[in-house]
Amino acid sequence: MDKVAELRNKMRQVVGATPNLSISGTVTEVTGETCTVQLLGGLKVTDVKLKSVVSEADQELLIVPADNSKVLLISADGTLRNLYVIKVDQVQQWILKTGSLQIQFDGSDNKVLVKNEQTGLYELFDLLVELLKQFKVYTPTGPSGTPLPDTILSIEQVETKFKQLLKES
Repeated sequence: MDKVAELRNKMRQVVGATPNLSISGTVTEVTGETCTVQLLGGLKVTDVKLKSVVSEADQELLIVPADNSKVLLISADGTLRNLYVIKVDQVQQWILKTGSLQIQFDGSDNKVLVKNEQTGLYELFDLLVELLKQFKVYTPTGPSGTPLPDTILSIEQVETKFKQLLKES
């Protein structure tokens, strides 16, 4: 064995990895935590993982590429059967889960989801708007009526704006 090959084998033993090069491609379809990628030569590869480790843990960061976005792939074992995405050109969705907390940015509807097991940000704002619409205070002559029409209009504008930004869980 020549010195270069011997050095390469020693490096593999020390590092514990087989170096391989990244592969460029274009996402043609996303399904759950996998996608289909068309490689530069035209070959379509299915079941490409969107994250390198698939586990049942309650913590994850999932970056979902948009259709037709450019991606870089790498193989965990040097074959096309075990590819996963390491870089995304255009992100469609970004999901962070840690414990019961979930944060999601979704480019398909341009909305954000923030929730845990008990509640979500959408529900919180919805409750607040309903409270403000019925808000009454005590006066010397008794309880006040509901807010005036111009105040209700302002509250409804807040409601419209938060529903444009937040995703219902």
